[in-house]
Amino acid sequence: MAKTVYYLTPSSFCFGVKRSIDQLEDIISNHPGEKIFCIHSLVHNPKVTKDFEKQGVIFVEAIDEVRYEKAIVVFSAHGTNREVLTTARQKFKAVYNLECPFVSKIYAEVDGFIQQGVTTFFYIGKENHQEGKNILEYIASQWWISYVFHDKASIPQIDKETIFAVLSQTTLNFANVQEIFKEIKHQYPHAELPITSDVCKATYERQEVVLKNLKKFDTFIVIWGKESNNTKELYNIWVQNNKKSFYGESLEDILQYSEEELFAHEYVAITGWASTPIEDIKEVFDYYKNHGYEPRMLELH
Repeated sequence: MAKTVYYLTPSSFCFGVKRSIDQLEDIISNHPGEKIFCIHSLVHNPKVTKDFEKQGVIFVEAIDEVRYEKAIVVFSAHGTNREVLTTARQKFKAVYNLECPFVSKIYAEVDGFIQQGVTTFFYIGKENHQEGKNILEYIASQWWISYVFHDKASIPQIDKETIFAVLSQTTLNFANVQEIFKEIKHQYPHAELPITSDVCKATYERQEVVLKNLKKFDTFIVIWGKESNNTKELYNIWVQNNKKSFYGESLEDILQYSEEELFAHEYVAITGWASTPIEDIKEVFDYYKNHGYEPRMLELH
């Protein structure tokens, strides 16, 4: 078989990312000449951020940095503490919450568990990630307790009779989260788990297309924004299976590796994560085509 480069799908923008980008485009159109502030990067891709900066959007990390009451304030796709959202709506001219629906699901779960009397939460995720940071701040604002961890070895040890709920970040390794759920249920039979997984569909599908086809590739290239957690999880799958892996935000980053490294193997897989523009993935795919690799599409079935 000839040298082959596979384009893995699904890849590029997921529903939640595309929805947030489209909504911000509409906000810009509906507020010409007005100051628009986005709290945190809309999505974790620097190219997307730069494109919106060129259109006049000002990116800040906290609502306290917006000192202009006539501002148009946008909250990113990663969700926001509901207390912060309420305060912002009382203070600024217009406020838009562009969070991903899968993140909204977790806030709804928190509210539902609180209504049931739950006051303690286990959060499987990374507290320094914007999504987790905001959810944990929301739980703390209700004066409830949260424990944060991201592997089975770190499951908190608390009173076995404590009734608590379990949540997870949307962008983690799906299989790992399921294993953690099982272990939590084993240690704490009374634990309240989500009815459906908090790991989003886009994350699951992009991991599955890699896992189901591991034996077909020698080399894996992932195009990502360096702040993107879901891409790191995908990259880790490949590394854990002892495959040669390259990553970067664009072809320019990939070309930092030597041609000897990039063309060392006959079967190469290329993908991009849910916040990666499709043209950045295609550029790398075309690079391999132009160097004699037979192009193929590989979809998740």
